[in-house]
Amino acid sequence: MAIAATLPKHCEVTIVARNLPGDPDNIEWASPWAGACWVAEEGSTPSEQTMQLDALAYWLHLAERFPASSVKKTVVYDVFDYASLEDIWYRDRVPDFRVMDKGELPPGAKLGVSYTTIILTPSILLPWLRKRLEAKGVTFERATVRSLADLKGMGHDVLINASGSGPMYLKDVQDHTMSPVRGQTVLVRSNFDELWIRRGEAYTYHLARGDGTAVLGGIKDTGSTDPRASEATRQDIVRRISENLPQHFPSSDVKDLEIIRDLVGVRPYRKTVRLEEEELGGQCVIHAYGTGSGGYAFSWGLARQAVDLVNRRLLALPKSLSSKL
Repeated sequence: MAIAATLPKHCEVTIVARNLPGDPDNIEWASPWAGACWVAEEGSTPSEQTMQLDALAYWLHLAERFPASSVKKTVVYDVFDYASLEDIWYRDRVPDFRVMDKGELPPGAKLGVSYTTIILTPSILLPWLRKRLEAKGVTFERATVRSLADLKGMGHDVLINASGSGPMYLKDVQDHTMSPVRGQTVLVRSNFDELWIRRGEAYTYHLARGDGTAVLGGIKDTGSTDPRASEATRQDIVRRISENLPQHFPSSDVKDLEIIRDLVGVRPYRKTVRLEEEELGGQCVIHAYGTGSGGYAFSWGLARQAVDLVNRRLLALPKSLSSKL
């Protein structure tokens, strides 16, 4: 949807998907289950860094101009067990960046930074964005696509493959560099109205929605697609939250929290984002996927670069002419 919103107004755009905004929650796609905030991805290439920073700029714009989108400005405390300041590629490139004092860090943490960022609520943002797109003429079509060749007869000039986990299964793509990663979090009532994340072996986070709720996590269960919430995992998450944020969560007992629901989702992991054009089965395909846990963090920035590829394709000279130059 970010790509569709970024395409030039003269383009006729159709979004084809099995799962659409407004559907009941379904583990088949990750967007509704996400923590849905902007936290920089580690190990990003220079191109990926630009995507993320461009996305943050646009999210901040939405937070200021469109509160109905659910996008809210907030502060994140980004804590590391292993990093040095030189490892933080986004240092001094995000708003209000500062290094946290040692007294602000939990035991065992080596470094912490904080900065202004955003968080949103997927159940509000996704239908809101769909409604705006439809008002601009974008069409949504429900279909189960088993290969990109299935779409060949739709009359399009360019097909953008932004299919989430789809590249693992599409018969004419079959990207074997991808793998599913199961996540489980807990949505709770919380008076701590900021974002806090600890990166390392004790991967833990508190993501306040700005409405009195927060997402507590997390885990990364590579290769699993089990939709069931684990009671042991829930208890372990609460224990880690209490150990790291005892001033806000003094009890490590699940029974002492007001739990709203468990959230279990599967995101597709890929080491790097794939953004490239390919002639595939007679179609011009632009691949734009592979953001892993950073779907919202990359979103508008990936969209901008994907649209650049679309524009270059649509504005290119026909081969019959360019061959004569």
